[in-house]
Amino acid sequence: MSVLRRMPHKAESIRGEGWLPGRGMRFRGVVLSIALATVGLVAPSQTAKPQQEPRYDPATIIEVMATVTDLREVPRSSPLVGVHLAVKTDKETFDAYVAPADFLKEMGVSFVKGDRIQIVGSKVKFGDGRVVLLREVWKQNSTLYLRDQNGTPYWPSSEKDRT
Repeated sequence: MSVLRRMPHKAESIRGEGWLPGRGMRFRGVVLSIALATVGLVAPSQTAKPQQEPRYDPATIIEVMATVTDLREVPRSSPLVGVHLAVKTDKETFDAYVAPADFLKEMGVSFVKGDRIQIVGSKVKFGDGRVVLLREVWKQNSTLYLRDQNGTPYWPSSEKDRT
């Protein structure tokens, strides 16, 4: 005797003993309860809101001289996609968001560890810490303008939604 039965045709009823012999409605009720409980436990994590990208705040502007200690590129699937610099001042080290990598490439700008830069940006809360959303970067004899005075990015609008 086979343990599994064939699935009923659309016209057939699935009342009675169910798909497994000798189990009846009670078995399906237990299985359904377990399934619903599992969905209830998993669903909140699947519907949790992604981390909100911070917004430029003209009230939190800082201007400092810093040294680039590290750089990284954040992928498109993450908040604040693009180039981030870890910068060190006399007082602290923090994350500075520059711009999307494509924009920097188009501008012919790159950074390396050890670069001395002067930055202007908005220091805002992001996740469990802070990030500086850069507006201007002075490097050697050049100034890179990333945002206007209100923080609106100069990169193409398709990427502006990414902060």
